[in-house]
Amino acid sequence: MKHFDGDIGLQFTLHIANDYTLPQVIGLAETAHQQGFDQVWVNDNLCHRNIFVVLAAIAAKVPIKLGTAILVPYFRNPVDLADSIATITELTDGREFSIGIARGAHAIAGNQVEAVKPLAAVKETVSSIKALLSGSTINYKDYPNIGSYFHLNPDWEFKLEFEPRSPVRFYSGGNGPRILNIAARIMDGILIGGYYIPLVRTGRLAAMLEQPRKLSSEFQPNNAQYDTCELNVSISRDRDAAFQFAKPYVSHMLISLKQMGFTDDDFQINFVEPNLVKSVDEAFSKGATVSQVAEIIPDEAVKSCFVVGEPDECKEQILGLMEDAQRLNFGQVCLAKLGPNYGEAIKLLRENVLTG
Repeated sequence: MKHFDGDIGLQFTLHIANDYTLPQVIGLAETAHQQGFDQVWVNDNLCHRNIFVVLAAIAAKVPIKLGTAILVPYFRNPVDLADSIATITELTDGREFSIGIARGAHAIAGNQVEAVKPLAAVKETVSSIKALLSGSTINYKDYPNIGSYFHLNPDWEFKLEFEPRSPVRFYSGGNGPRILNIAARIMDGILIGGYYIPLVRTGRLAAMLEQPRKLSSEFQPNNAQYDTCELNVSISRDRDAAFQFAKPYVSHMLISLKQMGFTDDDFQINFVEPNLVKSVDEAFSKGATVSQVAEIIPDEAVKSCFVVGEPDECKEQILGLMEDAQRLNFGQVCLAKLGPNYGEAIKLLRENVLTG
């Protein structure tokens, strides 16, 4: 396939794919590997299947690169994270373990935990974990925000008692200018989340990437950065099911785009009438659930954030967006969300979209 020279990954969104048991998730990862995908990413949610249990189970069975998209630093303390990450590297047979990290989705994690000083939390979590994985002895007086949040004794010395067996690299799942500047200094790349499609269409993405890439070349000249974009897809031979699957995501993504400063013209470029955004905002403010708001999302508006439908109508859109990723120098396109049936979607993407 000549549209994109980099890696092609898949994201399993565990809180939406809640009907899949852990053995079934392992089976999906096996299908991904058999179909020639380069990486599987899973996301982090309280009250759903534990991200590290899922990753360890996959790593023990499937020889494919794994990653977190994204890991939320408020869900577990950084020493526990370092322990968990290092343990999983004993199963990954030398393959990189990719840690996408950010504060978490405001609509979910933002209501579950107190996101105190999120920029400091991400920075100190990454810095302290990297130190622990390198074999350093640390104490959390040097990382006061995250240490205080988890009540870690600032005078206690922490050191991992074993070494990671595979490389671990960190990627910023936050896409605001301040977190991207932090990423440029201490991380290994950027993970552009599910807003890749509208950001590309409006021309915003190139400008977002310019400054952190420039900074990373200054602060980490010997560390080649590897950026990933998530391309939201809902593909199925059942066209209506594909659209219905995507609508709950779109309902809250429209509000996020509004908070990111999207104008009426930006929304219209992305197949969304501005009055729809107002209606969605009002519905949420009145206490409507995501599933309730999804009912007012028209099919056309789904295209704002997804490539959606049957294989034939998805193919050229996906390949075109992958060409954009090539032009923007991404190292990986991660096909995310996938559709109402993950097993079907994985095979359709490889056999009907990416082949030929």
